[in-house]
Amino acid sequence: MSRFNAPGWRLAGSVVSWLMFAFFFGGLFQTAGVVIGLGGYCASGGPYVIETECPEAVVVFAPLGIFGMMAAAGIALVVARGFGVSLVAWAWPILFVGLGAQFIAGAVGQVGLVTNILLGLMFIAMGLAPVFFLGNAKAVVPTIVGSVNIAGERFAYDGKARRYFGLTPTEAEVETVPTALDWVIALGLWVVSAGLGAWLSVLAFTAVGSAG
Repeated sequence: MSRFNAPGWRLAGSVVSWLMFAFFFGGLFQTAGVVIGLGGYCASGGPYVIETECPEAVVVFAPLGIFGMMAAAGIALVVARGFGVSLVAWAWPILFVGLGAQFIAGAVGQVGLVTNILLGLMFIAMGLAPVFFLGNAKAVVPTIVGSVNIAGERFAYDGKARRYFGLTPTEAEVETVPTALDWVIALGLWVVSAGLGAWLSVLAFTAVGSAG
């Protein structure tokens, strides 16, 4: 993987992976909201008469969402390589807490009240479980600022943080402590790329829905 061992590749990997993840998660999030609003189910295609037809945006973004998020995680692993906010570490919590919130929102809207509340709480618990596994705030730091800086220098942290999807560093070869600039770069890139991906997702979902 030495071909990706350069600052430009790490930066591009972080930006592209978070933009893609936000885009495809946003599509899946909106899909879940629409399906819950329809009563929890819909269908499309086939030789039979369908009672509840899925909107075109749901048909498009439901399958794309899963595969798109997996592709984004792959880019983060291969190209970003520990730089920036860890997509691999936070993808699971964002996905399940986000979908859990949609179920709760459906219950507030009086759609499947008990079922949606139970499903929402279950999804949120599943999403937060890995975060609780970290044990303390110190162990969360590498998943936010990254395990390496833009130059690829591995960060050192006090003590040994628990492993979190294989990304949390144990002991750095070089004692490089994250600086304020490292935090600004990591969080700034995350806000811009994830925000842009979410915005594009809303636009695309609306456009496909209108076309359908």
